[in-house]
Amino acid sequence: MASFFPITGTISQIEPMPSSANNWCGCSLLVSISTAYQGMVNLVVTPYTYIFNREPLQNGDSITAFYDASAPAPLIFPPQYRVTAIVKNTDGRLTDFSYYDENLLNSAGTLQLNLSASTPISYPNGQTFFGSPADHYLLVVYSSATKSMPAVTEPGAVVVFCCA
Repeated sequence: MASFFPITGTISQIEPMPSSANNWCGCSLLVSISTAYQGMVNLVVTPYTYIFNREPLQNGDSITAFYDASAPAPLIFPPQYRVTAIVKNTDGRLTDFSYYDENLLNSAGTLQLNLSASTPISYPNGQTFFGSPADHYLLVVYSSATKSMPAVTEPGAVVVFCCA
């Protein structure tokens, strides 16, 4: 099972990655971010990276990116991760990317979803997801949660990743 870790920082540079036979035909971007705990980190953004609400990224943006910690990563400095999803950090916007079980509890046991009929649930391509989001990898965007353990939230948006 994949294990997605968040990394938060401020974008300092965005540049196209050099093209090579095995490198997405030159369609990938290298996004450098400055983080509080790891210093400079490079993020590989491919055509398959989901960007919440398709918000354009630019220098100076604060973002949270999620990468699969079980995937291979080159042992280089600065660290470089191929990211699955990116969310711009705006005031009050909190995020989680994790596997949610049949009770809509994330894999860390720290966040449980309380969905309402008005909660927008979609696929990464923006189409409405009509089934139950339980037992899937979910990108959850929310603004508040209870202080209980696990914290409970009614998310503002849920994105269902069927094959993360």
